[in-house]
Amino acid sequence: MFNGIDHVVIAVKDIEASIERYEAIYGTPVSDRSQSEAAGMQMAFFRFEHSYVELVTNLGDAGPIAKRLNEQGEGIHLVAMKVDDLEATVADLRTKNIRLIGDPGEGNPVKGQVFLHPSVTGGVLTQLVER
Repeated sequence: MFNGIDHVVIAVKDIEASIERYEAIYGTPVSDRSQSEAAGMQMAFFRFEHSYVELVTNLGDAGPIAKRLNEQGEGIHLVAMKVDDLEATVADLRTKNIRLIGDPGEGNPVKGQVFLHPSVTGGVLTQLVER
């Protein structure tokens, strides 16, 4: 079912300063960058052999990252966990009455992202990722 950490997303206010700081910490340059106008965010990735760290900031005053930064400040936005079979994992979590975000419901295929609700993980938004 669960196979370890896929990636960690860290919300930052100033992506340029954060990239510089993480490059110094990790001793390696940022791997790549991207931007999503639709989601209202800019991302920078530090890729490692089997996982990565993603820095993310908002492009405007709206969207989930802007909300997170306004309410909680900088820090871990989510932890993404690798699963070997997303459908089976979601079905198993349903039987355990684990609260999910993005669950299409029993009998419907999973299309998109599914998260463990922070209320069941001690405040950590946890994404399920099948690669």
